[in-house]
Amino acid sequence: MKRKVGALIEDKVMRRAKRRAVEEGRSLSQVIQNALLRYLDESESHPEDREKAYAAFCSHPLKLTPGEFRQVLEDDQWNR
Repeated sequence: MKRKVGALIEDKVMRRAKRRAVEEGRSLSQVIQNALLRYLDESESHPEDREKAYAAFCSHPLKLTPGEFRQVLEDDQWNR
């Protein structure tokens, strides 16, 4: 099922999206949907990474070594 949505998009961005749609022979809707899916896929965190971070904080909160803290930040996929 598809839904119609409204969004405010900068003119420059919209022109680029329309140009891409024409170049690829696709609809503007397809270009926008593809871009949104790629963004969502890239920004999803992995459950095992969240579990490791949670375990590290709960095992000794506020007593993380600098190395452990760096590791938690590196595993923090949703912070990007």
